[in-house]
Amino acid sequence: MPNKNVKGIETSNFFATMFAEAESRDEFHVAGVKIEIAEQIYRMMEKRNITQSDLARKLGKNRAYISKILKGTTNFTVETLVLIGRKLEAEWDFQLTDVEKPEKRIYYMEYGSIKPPTNRVLAANDFCDEIGWEPAVKWGQ
Repeated sequence: MPNKNVKGIETSNFFATMFAEAESRDEFHVAGVKIEIAEQIYRMMEKRNITQSDLARKLGKNRAYISKILKGTTNFTVETLVLIGRKLEAEWDFQLTDVEKPEKRIYYMEYGSIKPPTNRVLAANDFCDEIGWEPAVKWGQ
């Protein structure tokens, strides 16, 4: 359940289309897995009280490599993942699960330190009127 500072917003066709387009790409899911791996490594480092320098030393790598891992930009091999797990005295528990597609998505926008726009916000139909729907979707990629 969203917190009280989060307000539901209606999704415009443009936003829904753009999100669906991103979500349909393999790169979107690859990035998500890389970030999940980085988060798991970070949590285990915290649990074991291991610094980036400590892990780098255990792996025979430099601290910049560990920083890259924790940013979620590393394309891991299975061998590297196993080695990192062993150096953290941990094991990976992988699962391949079915994906159920929801019938309807609800998007939320959180209001915080970002001020709302003072000028008129461009809507999807502003682009559609000028250049047509398909180019607007491709332009936003």
